[in-house]
Amino acid sequence: MRTDEGVLVASPPPNQSLPDALEQAAAELHEVLERATSTHLHYVRQGAGDRTWARINDAVSGEIRARRTDVSLYAAGLLVEQLRAEAADARRRFGDVDMAGQPVLPHPPSEEPAEVAAWWAGLSEADRDEVILRETPWVGRADGLPVDVRHRANLDVLHAEIERRSHLLDPESEEPHDQATEEEKRDLRGLLKLRRFFTEEVKGVSVPVADRRLYLLDARAYPLRCAFVLGDLEAADNVVVHVPGATTTVDLRLFRESRWLCALRDEAGRLTDDPTSTAVMGWFGYHAPYDIAVRRALGDSGVKVLVPGEASDERYAREAAPTLARCLDGVRTLVGPDTRLVASGHSYGASCLGLALQTSTAADALMVAGCPGLFANDLASMHLEPGQLWAAVAPADVVALLGLFGGDPLKIPGIKLISPFARTVSYYAGVAPCCARRSGTSSTSAPAPPRSMRSRRSPSP
Repeated sequence: MRTDEGVLVASPPPNQSLPDALEQAAAELHEVLERATSTHLHYVRQGAGDRTWARINDAVSGEIRARRTDVSLYAAGLLVEQLRAEAADARRRFGDVDMAGQPVLPHPPSEEPAEVAAWWAGLSEADRDEVILRETPWVGRADGLPVDVRHRANLDVLHAEIERRSHLLDPESEEPHDQATEEEKRDLRGLLKLRRFFTEEVKGVSVPVADRRLYLLDARAYPLRCAFVLGDLEAADNVVVHVPGATTTVDLRLFRESRWLCALRDEAGRLTDDPTSTAVMGWFGYHAPYDIAVRRALGDSGVKVLVPGEASDERYAREAAPTLARCLDGVRTLVGPDTRLVASGHSYGASCLGLALQTSTAADALMVAGCPGLFANDLASMHLEPGQLWAAVAPADVVALLGLFGGDPLKIPGIKLISPFARTVSYYAGVAPCCARRSGTSSTSAPAPPRSMRSRRSPSP
């Protein structure tokens, strides 16, 4: 919603009616009073056991204080009843207004993407516009809403967040000034890069501005979280949701990851003879570990050694997994059952996906690179069919061999290994596992591998 200054602030549905707000206030006050009464009675009982002539003044003053508290608690109890009476009257007289006196907005029965999508489909155009206007940040985060709806809302949030933080900008350089904290600088630079990404052509990004969408923007806390889509997600035959790994922030990785994902999409278009057949999403929707290893002094010797950094902590993956699972479910809701949905993760991002897929059945396949573990030892626990997990491991990459999170992923039965090296290759009848490069042969010299991408040119094997 917008403040009087025009700044967008988070105010997620359900947007509460006045009667509901009064009933909630009465219930919360009643709960507090019960706890206060119980605590007060403990005080009274303790005082009753301490009444002696030696401490007569304490006993008298304590008795007076207890009686006053009794009266106050009784009066507060009457307030609960008065609030409930007001709630009943408000429901009868004006039950369709909120706390600001505006008509109550419709809201979905839950945050589940399928229910959000069904709720949105049942709204009138006027109600949709009102929801976007008054609940803009929530709309931009709501899995299950159409891509263009979220994009429209998130662009509004983007411009409002830059304006809200404009006091941190140097007016001449348009860079964060020195008084800003490091976290403020990173997030502000990230917001500025997002604005550029959705208004200008960026070197190495082959997808034009018109075909880019800001699928997620969450600026409520550090670090800034976002997700961008390249291509028409809702019309594509193949969708890839990619999760980057440690050290990822919007400021540091937006342009690099978008270039990589453009290359992936371009290659998929070459394979299918249709550049529009694949859409890709870069998901920066979690607090990624900020370092892989750090130097620390060894005792009092002054000698510094490398020790594992934040990337060895599974907490970041466990915090990310529920949000990532709901994102995947939301994408599946939008694209339907026939679209090929591939989850892709690099390093720590792959571990996040391993957890997310244990509570989501949305993905058809999983592609990981440099993965330190998937929190799983079999495909079934990640709701994957046999032959639908691919992994790339570089020869010198020890991360994938550490098995920090649930064991070595290369030992999972049914996993398919692919080369991490780019090279000139041929492919099986227009398909390639998880859109990744690998050495191959012609379709006449060897049987085709399991399907990983739908092709309009030729049916998948």
